[in-house]
Parts: sequence; structure tokens; C-alpha cells
Amino acid sequence: MIQLEPISGVFNRERALQAIYPMRMLIVKEASGSLCMNSGDYDLMPQRIFFIPEEGLVRLEGKITSGYWLNFSSLLYAEFLLQHLDPLAKNLFINLSYRDLTHPESSKTYSLLDQLKREINAKKDIRFMAQYLSLFLGFTAGLDGYLAALTLDELQQVLRFRAILEQYFRTERSILFYAEGMGMSTGKLNKFLDRVLGKSLTVLIKDRIMREAEELLIQSEFSVDEIADMLGFEQTTKFMTSFKRHKGISALQFSKLV
Repeated sequence: MIQLEPISGVFNRERALQAIYPMRMLIVKEASGSLCMNSGDYDLMPQRIFFIPEEGLVRLEGKITSGYWLNFSSLLYAEFLLQHLDPLAKNLFINLSYRDLTHPESSKTYSLLDQLKREINAKKDIRFMAQYLSLFLGFTAGLDGYLAALTLDELQQVLRFRAILEQYFRTERSILFYAEGMGMSTGKLNKFLDRVLGKSLTVLIKDRIMREAEELLIQSEFSVDEIADMLGFEQTTKFMTSFKRHKGISALQFSKLV
């Protein structure tokens, strides 16, 4: 699902970089030379991140002193797209693009990559990895502006919360449960979520449940009763009421629209 390897050395364009998965990124810390594709040559600059489209061979001409070669599956990328409806997110890997990081952004990026490598080696499950990758892409692409102001520790806390929420949103509603998972008091967690994500735990859980409901209504053949049960509603009527309040139309109407 995901491959992350340090990259360094002298390269020539005769040999293409190999990737197991279709979504590819080159994260440069120190380098000189060019990244070469059919669309043209692009400077290998310090603190530059390349977002590379699925099609086309990637060749390097020059020297990389320090960098990372990251590739991952479309399945992991799908979670990022679900969380980022901005057209810029959908277009991120359509054509080759790049972003130059500030020094503080670069330092955080490399710390996040070091942690990501540890998570990969620990064989974390796909839901955790999807959350990590979504946060990493949102931060490095500049789509989640609020993340830039966070410390590295706060970024890690956001990641941990997202991972816990992703695993338990169907069954757990108690703030005490999430606070214990985060190693915080309930009051501290509430303040943290409000300051960093701008929403309470209750709203974040509801938003995640409704997003899952939309996906199930669109992509599955489960009945509304089955979906209500899967999402932890004791009664289908409660699910129907909650969905209509959230979307403005009933679950049945929504399923017919799509």
C-alpha cells in the first residue's frame, strides 16, 4: 500500500526511478540537477516536493544529497480526497507539480517522514496509514493551512486523534474514551480539538459518521436499516433523522440522486 525509502547519490537520466504504487512523490532536502519527465525537466532544488502523476517515467539527472522517494496506492489516496474536496486536491497528481517548503515546513516534513517510516515498519493497519498520509499530503501541499502553525507535537496529536476516530467512530461516542486514548483529560481534549480543528468531539464524530453513511449509500448495496445498524444507531429512524438534518434530504432520496 505504501513504500518510503531514503534516496541519495548521483543519477543520470538513463535509469528511471522504480515505484511499486502509482502515486509518487519526491521529497528533496538537498540536491542539484533535474527531474526529467516527458513534460520537461524540473530543477532539483533544496526543500522542494514533487507531486508526480501516475503516467510517465521519472528520471533524475544530478545529485541528491538527502531526500525521500514515496509512493502509495490509489486506495490510500482516496481517503485524502474524501477529506479534501478542494479541486486542488483532486488535481494534485494529474500533472507534475511541486511546492517549495519554508525551512520550518521542511523540518516538520522530515520529522513526519521519519515517523511515517517507523509506522510502516510497525505494519500499522490501512486505516491508520490512510489518516497519516492524508495529514501529510494536506500539510505538504499547503491545503490545510492551519497545520502550518502547529508544532510537530501538535501535528502528531492530530494524527493520533484521527487514527483513533477512524477506528472507533462507529461504536464509541464518549469523550472519556477518546481522551484516554489521547492520554489527556476530557477538558484538555475538548480545548485541543476546538483550537486545532475548530470543532467539538461530538461534531467530529457526527461528521465522520455522516461521511461514512454517504459512502455506504453511494457505493454499497446495504439497505438503510443495515447501514443504520453498521453505524451504531439503535433505531433506523434516528439515523434517518440525523442524516436528513445533516444533508437536507432523506437517506432514501440521497441514494436515488446518486
